[in-house]
Amino acid sequence: MEEILTLLISDPQKAIDTIKVQSKDSSKIGNYIKEYKDFDRSQRDQQIEVIQKDKALEAGKVSKMVKIYINHAQNIAETLAAFVIGKPITLIPSEENDLSKIVKQIWRINRIDSKLLESTIIKFSQTQVAMQFYIVDANETSILNKVLAYFGFKAQVKEIKAKVLDNIKGAMTPYFDESGDMKFFMWDYKNKEGDKEVSNVQIWDETNVYHFKDLVLASKLPHGFDRIPIVYDSQDEPIWYTVKSPIDRHEVALSKLGDANDYSGHPILVTEGEVQNMPLKSESGKHFNVPIKLGGEDGKTIIKGNVRFLEATTAPESNKLELDKLEDTIAYGSGVPNLSLEKLKSLGNVAEKTVKLMFLATDIKAVLKQSSTRTFIERCLNIITSGVTKTTNTTMTANGKALYYDIQFNSILPSDISETVTYLKTAVEGKFVSQKTAISLIDLVDNHEEEINQIELENKTKVVIPLVEQ
Repeated sequence: MEEILTLLISDPQKAIDTIKVQSKDSSKIGNYIKEYKDFDRSQRDQQIEVIQKDKALEAGKVSKMVKIYINHAQNIAETLAAFVIGKPITLIPSEENDLSKIVKQIWRINRIDSKLLESTIIKFSQTQVAMQFYIVDANETSILNKVLAYFGFKAQVKEIKAKVLDNIKGAMTPYFDESGDMKFFMWDYKNKEGDKEVSNVQIWDETNVYHFKDLVLASKLPHGFDRIPIVYDSQDEPIWYTVKSPIDRHEVALSKLGDANDYSGHPILVTEGEVQNMPLKSESGKHFNVPIKLGGEDGKTIIKGNVRFLEATTAPESNKLELDKLEDTIAYGSGVPNLSLEKLKSLGNVAEKTVKLMFLATDIKAVLKQSSTRTFIERCLNIITSGVTKTTNTTMTANGKALYYDIQFNSILPSDISETVTYLKTAVEGKFVSQKTAISLIDLVDNHEEEINQIELENKTKVVIPLVEQ
């Protein structure tokens, strides 16, 4: 680590090359993005751009093949991300103090919940993502200072911000030591300065952030945290790669069916011989005049034209069976059920338990992904806490010593509120669960403690009117 720190000053290119050794393959990530965002279907032999090739005809004409692109990848990535963290999480601090209140407001003002959802989609589709925290100057009219004033805190001169790093905008590289601890993080991107394109490289260590422009050190500044203010996460392949084969086949099968329908899906008019008074296709009444002539050597052979429709007489049952089975295979392999309008209409009015059973496979997939997401969230909280205690509110250092958070994931599935309230009312009265737990399970409010206090206040101030005997 010391060698890289020295190289950052003496030989930036060598330091960058050393860190880049741990980079993921940028060409692979680029291909994932093309397939996900741009519907690039030329990367595998089984994809439609390879199979459904346009055909060159005479006179420079081209016969265009039907190519139907289906957004399976987006649907799988976005649906699973929504099940993992689509609904804002509940942060439960170990103790309520000034620091936990400020952390909560920083989380809310920076919309970290929506950034977590965005980060999860990027990880699922691009295989890696990072969230960067940084400190900027804050004026008295900033949203954070307005919120702090409302809660009785002094205005801050600095505040913490956050943004998501996307592989489309640049290249990210974490550098880990032998024990798996991140010692450096590098963000490589390009921007325009006037008419010139500049290559920028930012490198964070535990204390400082180095900014190079075209390999020249432009700045070296303390970042204001007690650790690298970057949260990084990755996985080996995009989330839809487990079902890429049936996805490819589904698109090819549907495209070929479209091609076949262009030929035989509608009646084709076949004529033989001379046909006169050919009606236009827009005419409702159709009349053909087919002349009859006598010819041949003897002059007695009947010569006439013929008109008939050529159409498919058998239903493509095998095509339908294959398409249905491919949809089932994609749903089974990815854990994301087919939620087309036609499928939902066929369900009718179903009970809450039935809905949850329908999404059991999706829920299982989401739970498996929540462990890495939980770690990601914990690191975000640790970085925010360190930025507050080290830079923006140094007087709260003591409050951070015993502060940690439990993280509660919340489901996006609809629930029957009346059924839940009835059950929890019975459970609270029977002393099976506490009032606080019941309020958190109903999940109608964000601040459970405040809601309990409000209920107690309303109970105390309730006016009881005594009955007057007549």
